[in-house]
Amino acid sequence: MGIWLTNLRIVMFLLISLIYFTSTPSNNSGVQIFIGIAALVFIANHVCQFYFDPGKWRLAAINVDGVLSFLFAFVFPGTTLYLILVGVTAITLFIVEARKKILGVHVFVFFLLWSFALFFAYIHTSQILFFENVANFSFVVFGAVVGNLIHRLFAASETVRKQYKQLNESHTELSQAHQQLTQYSQQLEQLTLIRERNRIAREIHDTVGHKMTALLVQLELAKELMNRDEKKSKEIVGVCDNLVRSALEEIRFSVKTLENDTTESISFIQSVRIMLEDFHHSTDMQSILELEGDPAIIPTSLQLTISRVIQETLTNAKRHGAATMSTIHLGCFPEKITLNITDNGIGINEIKPGFGLRNMKERMKEHDGTLRFESIEGKGFYTYIEFALTKKQWIIGGDV
Repeated sequence: MGIWLTNLRIVMFLLISLIYFTSTPSNNSGVQIFIGIAALVFIANHVCQFYFDPGKWRLAAINVDGVLSFLFAFVFPGTTLYLILVGVTAITLFIVEARKKILGVHVFVFFLLWSFALFFAYIHTSQILFFENVANFSFVVFGAVVGNLIHRLFAASETVRKQYKQLNESHTELSQAHQQLTQYSQQLEQLTLIRERNRIAREIHDTVGHKMTALLVQLELAKELMNRDEKKSKEIVGVCDNLVRSALEEIRFSVKTLENDTTESISFIQSVRIMLEDFHHSTDMQSILELEGDPAIIPTSLQLTISRVIQETLTNAKRHGAATMSTIHLGCFPEKITLNITDNGIGINEIKPGFGLRNMKERMKEHDGTLRFESIEGKGFYTYIEFALTKKQWIIGGDV
């Protein structure tokens, strides 16, 4: 309750008490003492209710105010000012109390005491001040209505305060969650890049390292045959030259791929085109890139995987299939991403997955993708990949 309203309340109590006190004859000291005690009780109750925390005693204090107010009706049976005191008490009651059962009991007690007061006044004065009672009774009703409205206003204000507090807490939690999500996203991106660099490092070790080992063996053999068999020695040197060129192409292609990973200013399709152009310059292999749909729907987490799949497929097509031409069809649909890659290599009837194909299968498992190979000798190699965007499923255990 506002401080101005609480101060107005005690002013009303003291003002009515003062009116009764000044209208009492000076020789009637007993009545004056009653008024003084009533005023002190009003003040004490007021202080206890609004300057301390009365807890469960607040309703009892309000009842004391109400009883004192009705006592004025029996001490001064010819007046109706006591209803003003009752009206002020009614305002307090309806502000602090919301239980309908308790309010109903107080309303019943009010009419009971008012009936006794009217009967007592009629006995002592032989009259009932009808209009004065109706006017002051209307103030009691007005006080009850105003008290109830103030109670609802305070309740609504408290609800808004709690909701605002909850909204602030939710906003704070959402901000923290957003920051954590941003950090997790950055960490995931860094881990993805680190894992990809490690994979490329292993691939360089497995492919280029193997070629370097073979190169050393061939060079040792060339040294031994240099003086004994010049023709054979030249053939071995030619093999060494091919091994060096092949290893150099793979190193350049892998390094160029790493450079594209760290370039954030180019789009995904542009990075794929650059990769295909670099591969063409390194191997003279021509590629056709076909795009269907909007590539913007491709999740960032899939972009790197798609790039690596294209890279590994073309590398295998050139290295093992001696392909000179490839077609890459990228389909971007709301429910899935598809990738079809064909080449004009020599093909093979029986596919034996090597390092590259096994690596692609591992990538598919990470994203719940579908991977399918087809090849016929003399008709090249076909790779089909599909990533579901709307539904994902992982099967753990069993034979699939």
